[in-house]
Amino acid sequence: MGRPVGRRGESRARLLDAALALFAEHGVSGTSLQMIADSLGVTKAAVYHQFASKSDIVLAVASPVMDQMAAIADAADAAEDKSARFNLVLSGLVDLVLDNRASASALRRDPVLTRLLETNEDFRAVLARIDAILIGPSPSTEGRIALVLAGGSLMVSGMDPSLADVDRGTMRGVLISSMTRLLRP
Repeated sequence: MGRPVGRRGESRARLLDAALALFAEHGVSGTSLQMIADSLGVTKAAVYHQFASKSDIVLAVASPVMDQMAAIADAADAAEDKSARFNLVLSGLVDLVLDNRASASALRRDPVLTRLLETNEDFRAVLARIDAILIGPSPSTEGRIALVLAGGSLMVSGMDPSLADVDRGTMRGVLISSMTRLLRP
């Protein structure tokens, strides 16, 4: 029998850290609740005590990134002009990826997480706000393609092991200038 997980807040944080590491390594589909329990040295029942389902764990793991995205959109909404909003969103997204280089990028391409986020109304609303700031509320086909290209490039750049030795300042500067060239009308 496993040892008790600990106090609820502390236990929840440890569980989410373990889940994130396993999701990044095995993907969401390749990670079972039993694997999460085993990594913590607890029973599967202890995991269920914290979360009702694996989907709840996945959304909780993604929640800090979703919260950061909402904060980026809020800051941009408070800016006075279109250019400042654009710059705030662009630099905020680059910082988000750089702050979470391995985990956020690996999880974002996970098909299970992608499906969960696509059906999450809060995430969709924040994403729509960010997209509207970057390419306008009624984007052209070219703008939509540029956004997908910029977003995909940002995610890949954030997780590409060949760029692991590039310092943050250089990486940030190149990503911001490249994305700006792609997305500015």
